[in-house]
Amino acid sequence: MTDTRVVTATAGPEPVRRSHWWTWPLLSAPVAWLVFVAVHRLLSGRVWWWQAPELAPPLVFAVLPVLLLAVALTARRARGWVAAVTLASLVLGAGLSGLNPAALWHRPPPAPPGAITVFSWNTLYWDMVTGGETMPPPTGAPSRDIDDFYRYLHAQKADVYLLQEYVYFGPDSKAVRVDDLARLRTEFPGYHIAAASELVTVSRFPIVLQQGLDLRPWVAERRDAILPPDPGLPDFSAVKTLRTDVRVGGESGSGGDGGKIVSLYNTHINSPVHAFPKGMDPRRLNRTQHERRRANLRALAADVERNPHPVVLAGDFNASPAMGILDLLPDRLVDATPVLGSLYPTSWDDRWPLWRIDWAFTTPDVTVHRYGLVRSEGLSDHSGQHLVVSTRG
Repeated sequence: MTDTRVVTATAGPEPVRRSHWWTWPLLSAPVAWLVFVAVHRLLSGRVWWWQAPELAPPLVFAVLPVLLLAVALTARRARGWVAAVTLASLVLGAGLSGLNPAALWHRPPPAPPGAITVFSWNTLYWDMVTGGETMPPPTGAPSRDIDDFYRYLHAQKADVYLLQEYVYFGPDSKAVRVDDLARLRTEFPGYHIAAASELVTVSRFPIVLQQGLDLRPWVAERRDAILPPDPGLPDFSAVKTLRTDVRVGGESGSGGDGGKIVSLYNTHINSPVHAFPKGMDPRRLNRTQHERRRANLRALAADVERNPHPVVLAGDFNASPAMGILDLLPDRLVDATPVLGSLYPTSWDDRWPLWRIDWAFTTPDVTVHRYGLVRSEGLSDHSGQHLVVSTRG
């Protein structure tokens, strides 16, 4: 009898699929970034100890999620989960990136006759480099000539100039008052001038009200947020916005009963960081800077809210699109950014511009017909803001 045996082949154990060691870091990075963006949204502009993360370049909120997605998808695992998390961080951070997609479709109406040209500019300590011979130039300041300074201003052909850093600094870092009003009147004959603290407004239209907005009533709990006044410029620490009401129209701009009142706010909000004075606790100083920034914006917002006139607000806010402190501005103000023709507008540092910290806002009864950022030709570290506006009604 033949012995027939059936041999059954059995498969060996399935190989274990092992993830590369770098898989989990790649998958966790999008989650970490989403958490950072959510925390940033919650804390930015609200607590002083978040000021360092606020200094991240705004564009990182758009670029980093895309890079994280491209890299993380190489792990081949949980692609849908990674895509969802990355998309969530991209959407949550979109308004922080500084991108201006409205530039692709927004077309403002043409300016009517009688429209107002406004030029706002942080001058980088006025003419300190050559005009203040007893003052050392600020660190990193470009070399410039006072005649070039005024040629640049004239080239803007503005009806109103909103100029910041009308101030010198001495060797001891104390503010020193500038006295250049005689030269301004010579350079701009027939114009009217208002000045407060480190701010000066030069207007072709008659000035009917000028008022520096004092932040001191708005420092709720920390009275030490007001640094001691500089002897050379006592209101330097307390006044960072100059309101100037001008009468537009009327009888040949004579300031009679005709015409309309327009309020122009010239502002320079404190920076989020400050050079540490010798002997001062950096922690206390950073908290002080934060409180002063918030107080200045509260003072500005309160004045705008009760102002019945059309408003144009422009200046150096020392705040990038990623900084939540701009949320303190009143809701009735309209951001002029959509009128800019750039997808990623920048104003600082003017030599290598990567951030935007100079802004312009109006009330709804003001139409912005043109808005551009004007390079300073080496005269400042800030670009100027050039606007053409008109009022309705």
